[in-house]
Amino acid sequence: MMMALVPPHPRRRVLVLALVFALVVITTVSSVPPTTNAQDGPPASARLNGLRHIYQTWNNCSGANLTMALSYYGWGYDQDVARRWLKPDNEDKNVSPGEMAGFVNQQTDLPNIRALWRFGGTLELLKKFIAAGFPVIAESGFDVDDLGWMGHYETVVAYDDTSQTVWVYDSYLGLGDGLGETHSYTDFDSWWRHFNRAFVVLFPTDREQDVRDILGAYVDPAYAAQVALATARQEAVNNPVDSWAWFNAGTSAAKLGNYFDAAIYFDEAFRQGLPYRLMWYMFAPYEAYFYTGRFQDVLTLADNTASTTEYVEETFYWRGMAYAALGRFDEAVAQFDAALAFNPNFIDAQGAKDVVLNGTFSAPAPAQ
Repeated sequence: MMMALVPPHPRRRVLVLALVFALVVITTVSSVPPTTNAQDGPPASARLNGLRHIYQTWNNCSGANLTMALSYYGWGYDQDVARRWLKPDNEDKNVSPGEMAGFVNQQTDLPNIRALWRFGGTLELLKKFIAAGFPVIAESGFDVDDLGWMGHYETVVAYDDTSQTVWVYDSYLGLGDGLGETHSYTDFDSWWRHFNRAFVVLFPTDREQDVRDILGAYVDPAYAAQVALATARQEAVNNPVDSWAWFNAGTSAAKLGNYFDAAIYFDEAFRQGLPYRLMWYMFAPYEAYFYTGRFQDVLTLADNTASTTEYVEETFYWRGMAYAALGRFDEAVAQFDAALAFNPNFIDAQGAKDVVLNGTFSAPAPAQ
């Protein structure tokens, strides 16, 4: 099932077409500066040993993959420990990479283990982490058993340049031949890009400098977003009907605070069509439309998403933000309450509710 928002305004469509031409110019005369990663490249193959594979319980690939990755550092708890923190309601359809890293960083049982996440990863970067002994969780598209497209996490455990193969511990599919499910480099990247090549890396604090050396300029989240944006732009130039490229460009532009550009990218992505479950996991379109004053589009997108599932608290949150921007404060508070009833840990909803109740909410000015 493909998803559309609302037909873009004709003027926005002209801007999109102009942007396709502009991207060709941008891509050919300007590029993201090279990374400053460790000088030596990764070896031709490497494998992490010592991770414990587990099959996920219902709707818990996030908790299962964190449990697998943390087992590398001796964490022996059941996946339900992570699940209860990440999604108090087991039907919750989404756990973001930021929430994954947040769970690791607040663990008192492993106080010396930390995690960070970035957009715009590359296979070369993942290989460097694996070779250096750091577990990496990738967020990817997934389509199996006629269930249709959905989001999925998988833990990367090995790679081999000769066979162009990545091995992952998959919480749903299992271990393949016993060493992990296999993907060609091309196949792995084709699904990984559905989530703007987001990744979470776990590391002990006494090896933080090693992680920084591997990340290089990626230490700065803005740089990572710039890399992801440049990649998506190039993919849109190569194939202007690539809806994933347009959506990733929007996600990266929103991460950088370039909301007007992001809204244009998202308009084009939705016009071309995307899997309906995408808005269960990715929320930058709400952000872009909200901060460009397109509050009715926020409501339309929220309503479209709510028609497919009621188990995404961000749907309530962004509907509440749009209501507040339109001066419909009682309705806004009701939406924030609904989000908090579903996930009491959703601090953004609590903060927005407090701002509305104390009368200090300020709507962003519409874009010109």
